[in-house]
Amino acid sequence: MLVTLSDILAPAQARHYAVIAPDFLTIGMLGHYLAAAEKYRSPLIASYPPLPMDRFRGFDRWVDKVRALCAAAPVPVCLHLDHGRDVPTCLKAIRAGFTSVMIDASAHNFILNLNMTRQVVEAARKAGVSVEGEIGHVGGHGDTREGRARADDLTDPDQAAAFAAQSGVDALAVAIGTLHGTYRGTPRIDFERLSAIRKGVDVPLVLHGGSGTGAENIRRCVAQGICKLNVFTDLIKPYWKASASGLNPLTNSGPGDHRRRVVDDILSLYFELSGSLGVAAA
Repeated sequence: MLVTLSDILAPAQARHYAVIAPDFLTIGMLGHYLAAAEKYRSPLIASYPPLPMDRFRGFDRWVDKVRALCAAAPVPVCLHLDHGRDVPTCLKAIRAGFTSVMIDASAHNFILNLNMTRQVVEAARKAGVSVEGEIGHVGGHGDTREGRARADDLTDPDQAAAFAAQSGVDALAVAIGTLHGTYRGTPRIDFERLSAIRKGVDVPLVLHGGSGTGAENIRRCVAQGICKLNVFTDLIKPYWKASASGLNPLTNSGPGDHRRRVVDDILSLYFELSGSLGVAAA
């Protein structure tokens, strides 16, 4: 069933689990995600990252098909725009039919981030769409020499509380030490910071850069209030590898079968770590 981000995160926050949000690049990839979510009776946030090519072939041309796939799923599925970097992109996604959008203005100063987020929230409210914002900045490994988050990028708990209250977002992404991409060192998660943020923020919290963070770190993040967990690198690398593999003459299986097994294995692990395994069971 197709739902909003608020719909899917409300029970997660109440029951202390997180919903997995994997990025999809193709409809085939999304199909594998939905099959795994159905198999393990787990809710899913199907996240689409806007690509450079979207300015030439807008995602509004295929979103109806994606909406139909999500709506047909027997578990709750949110169709989410991941990392919309500007207001026009988010407004376009709202008009196209996404049930949730992320306005990621975290690279800007607090005031500009707040103003951009408010614009998106105002438009989304009229359309019945949820909004995720970000305060602090979850970068990639190209942002640091050591592959660890900069202290200046981490979320300030007081700013997080003010941003959540003043922006009206439905979920808030925070920076507590995770990074996008593949870690070059051991992840250093600031759990004290997460605890302080949770005390001051009422809306569900989001963790970006979940891949490679480690099982115990993820479990602890969920226990301390993370309700949405973004995963991409751990999926896309083996997915690409499976796509490059040819037909296996012994099993008569092709790349599609390999991709399906890869997605099943990885998502089942993250469903378990997040506590969302089986929560959508009738």
